[in-house]
Amino acid sequence: MPRSVLPKRLSLPTARRGQGKLVLIALLALLGLAVLIRAAQAFYVRLRPPEAVEAAPRVVRVVRLDPQPFEYSVLVAGTLEPVHSVDIFPKVGGKVVEVHVNLGEQVREGDPLARVEATEWGLQAQQAEVGFQMAEQAATMASTSLGRLEQVHDKLGEGALSQQQFDEAAIQARGAKTQQEVARLQRDLAQQMVKNATMRAPMDGIVSRVNARLGGMVGSEYPAFHVDNTSSLVLRCEVGDRELPRVALGQEVRLRSDALPGRDLVGKVTAVAPTLDGITRRGPVEIAVANEDGAIIGNVFARGRVITGREEAAFVLPVEAVQRHGEAASVQLVIDGAIRARDVTVLGEAQDSVAVGGLDQGSLVVLPGPEHLAEGEAVQPVDITQGQG
Repeated sequence: MPRSVLPKRLSLPTARRGQGKLVLIALLALLGLAVLIRAAQAFYVRLRPPEAVEAAPRVVRVVRLDPQPFEYSVLVAGTLEPVHSVDIFPKVGGKVVEVHVNLGEQVREGDPLARVEATEWGLQAQQAEVGFQMAEQAATMASTSLGRLEQVHDKLGEGALSQQQFDEAAIQARGAKTQQEVARLQRDLAQQMVKNATMRAPMDGIVSRVNARLGGMVGSEYPAFHVDNTSSLVLRCEVGDRELPRVALGQEVRLRSDALPGRDLVGKVTAVAPTLDGITRRGPVEIAVANEDGAIIGNVFARGRVITGREEAAFVLPVEAVQRHGEAASVQLVIDGAIRARDVTVLGEAQDSVAVGGLDQGSLVVLPGPEHLAEGEAVQPVDITQGQG
């Protein structure tokens, strides 16, 4: 074989290895380029500004303003107290030997409630009675003696008796009469003490507290009974300086109590203070509530409003639709699909509504929700309802 052939055969693997390296390098380059392109795309996506998305207008509830009747009122609250309420103290202290009434029992004026042991006072009354009878006899005898002397004087003339005898008899008769009167007073006092041992109802009413117990002791330091007249109740409250001038005698008052669910109470103003308290700037007001059937228990808490006036055509809003800013007030309206703030004047308030001025009929007033509505924000009004007075 010729020598020149061998080198050619030996160079073939070497050439193939060189080509494989080139292919590998090309593949790695392509892979690196793909990675760079992908990274560049991701970086571009991150830096690219987001496309503008048009948000749908918020949905808001509104009230359409239309004239309707409205009652102006002043809010009041207080305790419905019995018209008459009396603590009964024993006039004679001691041991209770009789109890005639129970808790919740109806009593009439003068009915006996309980009796305290009064043996000593009874004996003193008997003694005073005997003393009075003796004094009465002595006065009768002295008066008879004086009468006899006057008869002698009339028959025999002035010389029959000395002036001294006549004067002494007259003095004895007057003294005996005075002693009789003193004895009578002592007897009456002792008898009255015996009567005072029995405690009696000072008025018609219901026994609301019984502290006198059979066999127990009573005295002047603690009431033995408490009697309430609940045929009528009185709510005593205070009204501020702005509202007091609007409250007048005879005005209707509507009340409710948590203790009497579902029951509406009606009363009327019976007293209004002519001046305010110098510190609180509030004045007392009294409201009478009839309770002829006795269904209202005494001393329950009640709240309500005094009806001070009525308007047949007013713009009325739920109280939550009006935003207060100190002395000022405002509402949010929907005008041409956008939120607009408007100042209003509060003309009167009821329990859950407000009469306002400064708006036009048909205005759409926004009922506030949890979201904040900015001035000029686009909204979609729905659930249009009529305000309640």
